[in-house]
Amino acid sequence: MSNNDSVDNEIKVYRKSRDDLEELRDGLMIICPGKPTQETNGNKPFGEDFLFKYGAWGFVRLKYAPEYFGLYLSTPVKAVTYFGIVEDIIDPRKEEHPVDNFREYESYEEGDELIMLKRDKIIELNDLLPYEGNRIQGWRYTTLNQFIEAETTDDLWE
Repeated sequence: MSNNDSVDNEIKVYRKSRDDLEELRDGLMIICPGKPTQETNGNKPFGEDFLFKYGAWGFVRLKYAPEYFGLYLSTPVKAVTYFGIVEDIIDPRKEEHPVDNFREYESYEEGDELIMLKRDKIIELNDLLPYEGNRIQGWRYTTLNQFIEAETTDDLWE
């Protein structure tokens, strides 16, 4: 999976379990909903495809800066599937970033930000965190410790 022509920009996805994340210190985590990989036919990538193409998540308006990121994939997956370490949160209007024509995305609104992830620290979870309870419609905060200890998505918001 590569972002640009340069090998330096390659996005590396590892497979680990949530227990392997215990070596990280606890911190604020954001869980964002997205769609599983789909054929885009030249359209703008979104959901899982956006994560793989850019090593980032957009577009959000954050109140707090999270240290960690989780991607919840909707039907048919219905689970938090990916984890990442936040490298930076940037205003795409003012800073250099990899997202082409960001203003053309339906989800972009003026003032939204991009969550840039450490490109060599994106993890596909061996032990997906399954959906239970209330539908995940928008991004929400939790903590890394709650994420590691959760049995379902309902446990993230306790």
